[in-house]
Order: sequence, then structure tokens, then C-alpha cells
Amino acid sequence: MTCIIGLILRDTDALREFAIFVKTLEQWHKDATLCVFTDSDMEAKIKEQKFAGSLVTKVALDAYKGLSKQDMEANRGIIYDNQYKDFCYEKANLLDWMFETQSFENGFWYMDCAVSFLAPLPEIPAGKTIALSPHYMRLGEQKLYGIYNAGFLWIKDREFLKVWRANGHGANYLDQSALEEVAVQAKANESLYEFPEQVNFGWWRMFQSSAFPADIGNKFSIFRGDQSLGIRYDGKPLQSIYTHWQEKESMTAAFNTWLNGYTLKFASHKPIAYYRKIVGIEVKPAAQTQDTKDKKTDGKAKKKVSK
Repeated sequence: MTCIIGLILRDTDALREFAIFVKTLEQWHKDATLCVFTDSDMEAKIKEQKFAGSLVTKVALDAYKGLSKQDMEANRGIIYDNQYKDFCYEKANLLDWMFETQSFENGFWYMDCAVSFLAPLPEIPAGKTIALSPHYMRLGEQKLYGIYNAGFLWIKDREFLKVWRANGHGANYLDQSALEEVAVQAKANESLYEFPEQVNFGWWRMFQSSAFPADIGNKFSIFRGDQSLGIRYDGKPLQSIYTHWQEKESMTAAFNTWLNGYTLKFASHKPIAYYRKIVGIEVKPAAQTQDTKDKKTDGKAKKKVSK
């Protein structure tokens, strides 16, 4: 399936995530086209990234260059109440640019660079013109952060961008809560598709769900016969993961630690081993793994170390 994906990239953390995004995507979609909004400092670095598909960039983010999230939140926005919300809505500007410059016969994707792929992109059912990714969080968390995640969507009807922008002014949480009105209008004409839990699986589905994290973890399994990495969630192939691998604290880091431990158990499966290498959690040297054996001590036989 030929796909055209939009991304926003403006700092070194996103650049590192972009390398993972590209390397995992091209396992399934070597002919993909990536359309990237960036700033003048990052454009050349993005073009250095090797990719089997096509890469198109536009310098459109210089207004945010060198600013942290906290800086932008403290600055008044041009369109919205603060500059950070303006920045979040660059996604809509990016998609507008894609509608103007690319063929949209098959629609367009938007994804954050934090997404990595374990299987091909999901098929969009016929007749749908927008697809959104529910958080699948408990109700209290949805009220805070929105029902849908703005880091993973598909769109074929450009009119929905107007709805998304218009509802951003009163949105409870940045650009995410405004997607709820988009969903309402799309449901009215039966053009909405909601991605299942196996798509865009982030830390929020493990730690902000109505279920216990251990119960969520128990839904993971391995099936090597799938056209995927072989990891399943709730009996179906896990298509993509959303996480920031560089995070050292918070629920994101806890999710990364869990994912590292889970995939390590199956690291002999070559697709999983390759994924671990791409994201930077390669199998440790044999002397440090669960297959390590202690040296003989006090004349006792060697025994396996279980970690």
C-alpha cells in the first residue's frame, strides 16, 4: 500500500525518533512518501537520514526554533491562547500543504516521530474519510487529555481540518480535545473509523487505562506466523508503538522498561531482535543475560542465573 505520511520535526530528540520511525516503517512500506515540516536548522540533518522511500521537507517552523515547550506555553500565541497550541496546530497546516502538493487519492496520514512500526499500516475501511486513534484510557484521563490522540491519524476529507482548527479555541487539552467535535461530525455521516487498540499503542494504554497494568501486560503474546514482528495484543498483531525511548522518568520510562523486558524474552526471534537494535535496546552480551551461568564456587555445580 502506497502511503503519504506527514511529520513535524524541530529538535534533536525528534530527529533521533525520526531515525527509528524511518527504519521501522521501511520494513513494511519502502515506497512511502514522508512530508516533513521542520526548521532551517534541522532540514539538512533530516535529509541525511537514509530512507528507501521519498522524503519532502518544508521549512515552516522557524518561529519555534530554540524554544522549549515551557517557553512556548509562556508566550502568547498568534492564533490560539499560547504559542505551544499554535505549534500543535502546525499538524493541520502540514496536512493542508500535503493536500495542495500531493495526490490524495488514498488519503494522508499524520504521525508523530515517536511512532515505530511492528506491522504494515492498517487498512482503512471503504467509505471512511477520517480515522482517529482513541486513547482507550479511563474516563477521568480522557477528560483531561481528550478521547483521541493527535499523534496518529488519517484523513481524506480536507473539510475536517477546518472543524479541527475551529474547535481548538475552546478545547480542554491543546489540539486533542478538538478532535472530539471532528469525530461527532464524522460519525453523523458515517465517515469515521477508529483505530483498534493494536494501533498506536502508547504508555497511556498501560498505565492510564481502567484495567491494571499487569492485566494489560498479560494481553501480550507472541505468534511468529504473523506478517508482523510477531507481537500480539489481545490476540491480534500489534501494529505500532508510541513512545519516547530517550525518556528516563515518568510513565513513559516505565513503559519502555516493561517493553524492554518483554521483548528481551523473545530476542532470539530475529524480527524482534532487529527491532530492539533499531530502537537501541539490543540484547546484552551473553555474560549479562538470563542465560548467564555463575562460575563454580565452593565445589558446587554451575547454575543458571535468572533475572
